[in-house]
Amino acid sequence: MQTRTIYKWGSPDVEEKLPEHTLKFLEEQFPVDQEFKTSFPKGELPLNPLKKSKISTATITKLKQIVGKDNVSLDDASRAKHSIGKFYTEIYKARFGEVTDVVDVVVSPKSEQEVVAVIALANTSKIPVIPYGAGSTVTKALQAPKGGISLDLSRLNRILEFNAIDSTVTVEAGVYGPVLEKHLNERGYTCGHFPQSFEFSTVGGWIAAKGAGQASTGYGKIEDILLGLTAITPSGKFESKAYPAASIGPDLFRLFLGTEGSFGVITKATLKIRKYHPENSAKGSYVFKSFEKAVETMREVMQSGFGKPHFFRIQDPEETDIAFHMSGLHGGKEDLFLRFIGYKPMERSLMHIIVDGDPTYAKEVLKKIKKIAKRNGGFSTGESPVNKWLHQRYSSAYLRDYLMDEGIRIDTLETAVSWSNLHELWEKTRAYIKSHDNTSCMVHISHAYENGANLYFIFLSPINGKNEITDFVKFHKGIIDSIHKHGGSLSHHHGIGRMLSPWMEGEVGKEGLRILSSLKKTFDPKGIMNPGGLLGLK
Repeated sequence: MQTRTIYKWGSPDVEEKLPEHTLKFLEEQFPVDQEFKTSFPKGELPLNPLKKSKISTATITKLKQIVGKDNVSLDDASRAKHSIGKFYTEIYKARFGEVTDVVDVVVSPKSEQEVVAVIALANTSKIPVIPYGAGSTVTKALQAPKGGISLDLSRLNRILEFNAIDSTVTVEAGVYGPVLEKHLNERGYTCGHFPQSFEFSTVGGWIAAKGAGQASTGYGKIEDILLGLTAITPSGKFESKAYPAASIGPDLFRLFLGTEGSFGVITKATLKIRKYHPENSAKGSYVFKSFEKAVETMREVMQSGFGKPHFFRIQDPEETDIAFHMSGLHGGKEDLFLRFIGYKPMERSLMHIIVDGDPTYAKEVLKKIKKIAKRNGGFSTGESPVNKWLHQRYSSAYLRDYLMDEGIRIDTLETAVSWSNLHELWEKTRAYIKSHDNTSCMVHISHAYENGANLYFIFLSPINGKNEITDFVKFHKGIIDSIHKHGGSLSHHHGIGRMLSPWMEGEVGKEGLRILSSLKKTFDPKGIMNPGGLLGLK
C-alpha cells in the first residue's frame, strides 16, 4: 500500500497543482536542491510494517459482537491512517513509510449504544480509546503512544432533528460539515461554522478541538454555536439540555469543549442555526498602506457597536505580496496603479469583508466599514478579491502535499492576542521566523473580537533533506516560545493535543492543570481516554 493514501489531505481523487508562473515564483523564492527534490518520496513508498496489535483475540471477538465483524479493522493501512493527523512531522515521516505510536484496532460503531458498550469493554480491560472524527487534527491528538482502540465515529452520521421554531439542529457527532450545511441550506438556514477543514471534519471534531470557522467573527466559534451535547465517558453517560441560557451552576457540557477526547466520546450535539440568504450578503475589500492601518480599521469596526462582518480578514504585507505573485497580479496594471498611488509591495495590507443577514443591515454595516476604512487610508478594491478567495478557500488545503512534493516545507501556528499586544507579537514572532534562511512568513487575521483577534502564521522554506525533523522541531518550538512570550495564547482554534501540551502549565498554571487532572479522574478514573500527554495530562 502506498503511503500517500494514508497522509494525503482530502479526497483521494483530487490533486491540486499550481500555475506555471506561481511555481516559478516559488522555485525562485525557495531554491530546493534538485537531487533531493528528485529523490524525495511523493507517496509511492510502501508503509513500513507496524507493531503487532496487542489486543487479545477474545477482546477482538467481543468488539465484533458489539459493532459487527465488518466494522473492526486490524489491517496496517487502517491502523496507520487512524493514528496520524496533519501535523508536519507526521506527514513527513509517513512519506518514508513511517507511522509510529499506532492504535491496535479500529472500531466503527453505528449508534450511541454501541459506543457505550465499546467504552465499557475498554474500561474493564484498561484499553486506551482515541475518538476519531475525520483525521484533520494538526496537534498530534491522534497518536497512540499506548496503543488501544481508534473509535471511528463516521457511522454516527445522522441529522436527528431540525427545529425551525427554536433555530436549532441536533446531530450525531460524525456528521461532516458539507452534509450538515446542505441539509440546513435547503431549509434556508446555516450553521455558520466553516473551518478550512470544513469538507473533511465533523461536528464532534469541531467541539473536541474548540474550533473556529472562517465566518466566526459574525457567527461565533463552536462554543458560541453549541447549546448542548451528549458524551459517553468511562464513568457514565453525560447529557445536557439545550437551553438558550440558564443559571444552574457551571455549564457542564462546556467541560467537553476542547478536551480532544481525553474525558469521553461526544456522540450528539445541539447547535444554533441562523437564517441564511447568501444573495443578501454584502462584500467588499480594501488595501491599506500598512498592516497597522488595516488592524486599526478592524479594531474600530469591532468596537463601534453598529454591527460586524461575519467574515473579516486581513492579510499582512508578506501574505498580500505573495498573494499578488500567486494570483498573477504582480507587475500587472492593478499592481502598478496601486504602487503609483502609494500602496507599495511588502508594506500594503489587504482586507476582506462579508456581511450576512438582512440586506438592509448588510449594506448599512458595509457602508459604515467603508467610512472607517477610508479614514485610515483604505482603498476600495471591490468584491473581486473576496470572490477569488472564496473560490479557493477549501481547495488551498490540497496544496500542502503538492508543495512538499516540490521540496517546500509549509506549516502553520495560530494564536489569540489582545489588540494592545498584537503588533509586538506579530513583529517579534515574524522576526524569529524570518531569521531562518530562505523562510517566508505570511500572517493573517481571520477572527476578530472587541478585545482582540487571532494571528495565523504560515511559514514556508526549503525542506532540509539531511536533518529535517530535528531542524523543524527546534524551529517550531521557537515559534511557540515567541508567541507565548509576547502575550499570545497557545492556540485560538486548532487545540492543544500532544503538540502544545509541554506548554500547558505555563498557560493555565499549576492549579489549572490540577483542576484538569481532577476532571480527568472524575470522568475517566482508569485513564483510558486518549492517554499519553494530551492537554498536558499524564
